[in-house]
Amino acid sequence: MDLLKRLFGGKPAGSEDSGARFIYVKGKKCGAVTRLRIDMRNDLSRDDDDNFFVRKVAVDNKCYGQVEVEFTFDANHKELSRNITGGEFVVKEAWDEWEREQTTPH
Repeated sequence: MDLLKRLFGGKPAGSEDSGARFIYVKGKKCGAVTRLRIDMRNDLSRDDDDNFFVRKVAVDNKCYGQVEVEFTFDANHKELSRNITGGEFVVKEAWDEWEREQTTPH
């Protein structure tokens, strides 16, 4: 792992980094929890009010349910609003638990 960091710089893929925000959503279709990554340097677009916004669609790997999220940020990347369709926002711990349940044999 250190070798990859030295070769490519930065943090390994999937790690929490300062240039990204991770959002966790639970889909209505089958209750699957999915993690979304928002790259604050590349994913944001400007709106007519000179704020930033991003729209993402998460597709879970259990029942292929879709959850659409939309965020608005000010010029300092402070979150102004969030909307979700097809699910609900959850905390990281819900995603951690979901991941554990999926890897634990039943």
